[in-house]
Amino acid sequence: MVRTLLGLSVGSGLEGVDAVAVRVEGLGLDLVTRVVAAPRVAFPPGVRDVFRTPPAALPPEFLRAVADTAVFAARQALSKAAVSPRDTFAVGILEPTRPAGSVPVYWPEVAERVAEQTGVTVLHGFADRDRAAGGTGHPIAAVSDFLLFRDPAESRLLVHLGAVSTVLLVPAGGSVSAVSGFEAGPGNQLLDAILFHATRGKELHDLGGKQAVQGRCLDPLLARWLEHPHLTRTPPKTVHAEAFGRNFLLAAFDAVRQLNATLPDLLCTATHLAARAIGDGCRHTLMKPDGARRVLLAGGGVRNGFLWQLVAKQFSGSVERADAVGIPALSRNAAAVAVLAALTCDGVAGNLPVMTGATGGRLLGHLCPGDGRNWARCAAWLADQTGEYPRANRAA
Repeated sequence: MVRTLLGLSVGSGLEGVDAVAVRVEGLGLDLVTRVVAAPRVAFPPGVRDVFRTPPAALPPEFLRAVADTAVFAARQALSKAAVSPRDTFAVGILEPTRPAGSVPVYWPEVAERVAEQTGVTVLHGFADRDRAAGGTGHPIAAVSDFLLFRDPAESRLLVHLGAVSTVLLVPAGGSVSAVSGFEAGPGNQLLDAILFHATRGKELHDLGGKQAVQGRCLDPLLARWLEHPHLTRTPPKTVHAEAFGRNFLLAAFDAVRQLNATLPDLLCTATHLAARAIGDGCRHTLMKPDGARRVLLAGGGVRNGFLWQLVAKQFSGSVERADAVGIPALSRNAAAVAVLAALTCDGVAGNLPVMTGATGGRLLGHLCPGDGRNWARCAAWLADQTGEYPRANRAA
């Protein structure tokens, strides 16, 4: 049976909502996936202003505006895919795990509003169950990425340039147990934070890396940064929320003042750090650095030309956008969460314990029932697929 699922994600930059319609055929770890639509809808100016400068009290219409944007993105994806909500199986929502601002968005209510307005059952909060099982909840999409990127003839190395950089190796013709990966180091969040604090909130992103490319790499500072405990730790590993947070930023600005350097110099050095963390991580034996592999880049960082150039140097220039294999580079998270929703509905674990540290594979996500017709179909499917509950540990 062919099913259409939607994936919705909000990137760490909190710019808008990515929506992806994915057609899946088969069950569980035998799913065959195909992305059929991937629009991006920006948040309205009022929402972006709140994210940029959080007020003392959130305006009452804020959460509704966030949900309305998600609903509009979902409808755009369905329209482009020529599928009606009545024929949509389920929706998965992937919340930003490391938001750029401090605005407390109550994502469960956003999920409820999406279910209410579309009539489609929504699954969200996928990392929660992994954390409850002793894991870190990161990277939560490894099994989904295996299904999206696997190929019988070539090994593929996915480098996701998001809030942090994540690397994932999907061996040619291998099973999910052969997948390896980890969070390599800092990414867009660090670069955005440097610019935001240096300009006192006037600028949020170094679009295209235009300021960073004008600076020079501060080699003594880069050498010091490369000794960071996260970068020297042996995989599996995830980037702690404070690893490159406030204390790291304060020390970085102090170092720049001592070296009589500029903001472009600091941005340039931080971009070199992000690229080196990826390159050094992928030279670890876990990632089979001597084997043939196709390197695919995804995430918001693909729009940063300077970061792209530095990452490409780590792989002798041989890198491509994930679009080359049918997965939109800017919407990879949305595609992955659609597949995560399918896995849960199929009674198959969506986490990979060897990467997250959980005690075992778990069914992931919280359910928000859609309308009566959709929920009846989902409930019947769930009951049928989870009749033998031990199947849920297949991805362990």
